[in-house]
Amino acid sequence: MPHVVVSRIRMNPKSGARLYVPESMIEDPRFPFKDNEIVKIEIGNDSLHFERVEWWEMLDWKSMPDAFQKLPEDIQAQIKEAGLL
Repeated sequence: MPHVVVSRIRMNPKSGARLYVPESMIEDPRFPFKDNEIVKIEIGNDSLHFERVEWWEMLDWKSMPDAFQKLPEDIQAQIKEAGLL
């Protein structure tokens, strides 16, 4: 059964928005994130999806073509598939 809570989003014009995740949610053993972990946020149909980020998703590959060429082919394919090149 899913753990459901209600929360509030606070908009900050100069710094973005903050979403409060209640303590009961983060103490649930199914909560997948650690303190200060970087997450990817995807906007869906009236929803947000949070997931862990792969290291290669956080880099600007367009500015590092030489480094990209040195990556294993499977990582290069994932970067291309994600539209990051």
